[in-house]
Amino acid sequence: MTKLRTLAAVAATAYALTFGTAFANETIKLGVSFYPFYSADSTKPDLLDAISPALAKRGYEIEKVAFLNYAEANPALANGEIDGNLIQHELYMDIFNTRAGADLVIAQPVYHATFALYSAEYSTLDQIPAGETVFIPNDGVNTARALLLLQSAGLIELSDEVSFDASVSDIIANDKELQFVQTPLTTTAGAYNEAGRKLAVMYPTFARSLDLTGDAERLYLEERNELTDAYAVSYAVNAQDLEDPKTQAVIEALQSDAVAQYLTENYAWASTPAN
Repeated sequence: MTKLRTLAAVAATAYALTFGTAFANETIKLGVSFYPFYSADSTKPDLLDAISPALAKRGYEIEKVAFLNYAEANPALANGEIDGNLIQHELYMDIFNTRAGADLVIAQPVYHATFALYSAEYSTLDQIPAGETVFIPNDGVNTARALLLLQSAGLIELSDEVSFDASVSDIIANDKELQFVQTPLTTTAGAYNEAGRKLAVMYPTFARSLDLTGDAERLYLEERNELTDAYAVSYAVNAQDLEDPKTQAVIEALQSDAVAQYLTENYAWASTPAN
C-alpha cells in the first residue's frame, strides 16, 4: 500500500512538472478604456467581471489593461502587447488597419452603443434656429456617424457618394445653416456643457460625465439599420490570433447569457446587446 502511494505521488509530481500550466490560470490581457468594460470605481463590477467566472473555469484569468486614451489600444494590440481589446467598432478598426498597416479583425460584436443628438435647449428639431452650433466628434469615423445621424434627422443632406467616410465638406444641403465644431470624442460633452448645452452629437458613455442617463436631453436617436449595425462595439484581435484558444474562450464568454443580462441590467440606458 505504501509503495502504491509512493508511485502515485511520483506520478502526480511528474504530471505537475510536465503540465504545470494546468494548475494556474493563463492570463488574457484585454485592452479597455471605458465603461462597461472598465470602471474606475472598483466597487462597481464591469462587464469583464461578469465573464471572469466562466473563463476561470476554462483556465483563464483576465488582466484588464486600461488606456486613458482609447486610441492607444490598437497600436498596443497590433504590437502584441495585449491579446485583444474592447474599445471600437469595425469601421474605426478598418481605418486604423489602413493607416497603420495592421491586420486587426473583429472577433465578436458585443453591443450597439446608443448615439444621439443631445440638447437641453430644444425639445424638437423644428425649434433649432438658423446658425446654431453643433458639437460633433472629430475622429473621422465618428464624424461620419454624427453627420449620418443629422442627415437621418433631416437637418442636413450629404453627397450620395459618401457614407462611412463622410466629412463636413460633403454636406450639400444645410437649410438651418448649422455651424459644426469638431472636438475629440472624450471632450465633446464638456464643450457642449460649456456652450450652454445647445446641441451635440455624442455617446451616452461620455454624456454620463454630465449626469445624463436614459433619455435625458436626447433630442434624436440614431436609427438602427444595416448601415449603423457596423458600429457595434466589439472584441478585436490580431487576425493571426482569431483561432487561438484564448480568443475563442473570450468569444464564447461574450456570447453568453451573462453578458446580455449584464448589459440589460446595467447599461440599457446606453446600449443594446449585439447577440
